[in-house]
Amino acid sequence: MNYFCIMNLEEYKKQYKKDQAVGALSIENRLKEVYGVLEPRFYSPQVASFQGGDDPIDGVAVYDVNGYYHLISYGMSHLYYSEESAGAEFSKWGFEFSFRVKPIEDDNGEDPFWVIQLMNNLGRFVNETKVWFDEYQYLPLGGPIRTETATDIVGIAFLKDEDLDQIDTPNGKVIFLQLIGLNSQQLEKLEGLTTKDEIKSVLDEIKSVNPKFVCEL
Repeated sequence: MNYFCIMNLEEYKKQYKKDQAVGALSIENRLKEVYGVLEPRFYSPQVASFQGGDDPIDGVAVYDVNGYYHLISYGMSHLYYSEESAGAEFSKWGFEFSFRVKPIEDDNGEDPFWVIQLMNNLGRFVNETKVWFDEYQYLPLGGPIRTETATDIVGIAFLKDEDLDQIDTPNGKVIFLQLIGLNSQQLEKLEGLTTKDEIKSVLDEIKSVNPKFVCEL
């Protein structure tokens, strides 16, 4: 894992150029550390957020891994040169989303673009409410995680991605938060729980049978 010394503004300006995507490069380097030469497919909106686009997520990397997709967002942290981030503890919101999901036959090999939509919806919530997500939180979705799909995955929990972990970037710390799909029974178990240890116990039950928390619709 790469670590950056906290630097002041003058050091930041000397070391990085205004056209450098210093945060995005840090994410990319972390993914290369984990996946080596495996190349992801990368999706980005027609208009990026810093150009006035509507989507908070400027890109999502999709890896094919052991029979499932692993998706990682770019956009909840500062991706670009950002003088106001010099010396910051966290880069923007301090996290990026990740999600693991099995393909379904009806998609005929098409990537799970609904996951990108989910990440964007969660990102909009954070940007609009200024309330960010953290480990050991959970969220009822009010319906199936994928609309117009007969699935019992109706909630999500947040947990640090064990493979990606966290990185220190020139713009501050970034934690990779994995979205964990919850069925109605698992969500019911979590409802009313408030402490980290209580929530962890439920997530540990899921992990015992699904170590990577791969969502299956």
